[in-house]
Amino acid sequence: MMTTEKLVSKWDACFDKESGWYPPLERGLQGLTAVQACWRADGKEMNTIKELVNHIIFYKVQLLSSLASTTDAPSIDTSFNTDTGVITEEEWQETIANLKHIHTRIREKLSMMSDQELLSELDGVTIYQWVSDLVLHDIYHTGQIIFIRKMQGSWTV
Repeated sequence: MMTTEKLVSKWDACFDKESGWYPPLERGLQGLTAVQACWRADGKEMNTIKELVNHIIFYKVQLLSSLASTTDAPSIDTSFNTDTGVITEEEWQETIANLKHIHTRIREKLSMMSDQELLSELDGVTIYQWVSDLVLHDIYHTGQIIFIRKMQGSWTV
């Protein structure tokens, strides 16, 4: 399997394909309501699932912007600014749809790249390394999301 294929396979595994080692992000969010996404344990300094998802989106947008050579990505991650407000179900579903859309657009770009292109640098790091790091980042936060769901009793898988 070529490097590009391996990287796309990892990209898929962290988001919507079962790897056998860990649940993908999409499964971690499956069936989650807006109220559950905004839930924060009383008196605990921890992020909500909504904040974690927005944080994941922020870094995916950074990558997509660099891959597309645009400058329209926000420069500051504000996803962890404590926001106690509950969003509507419609807003939550839009957030999830946005996450899927951005992830899919990156996948499309990656799958079209040659192994040599993956070794080119963006912002001082190879595309391959950036994507590999982002896969690990997503897996880490998926674990946090599942932990929060277990705390609130909404993880049934």
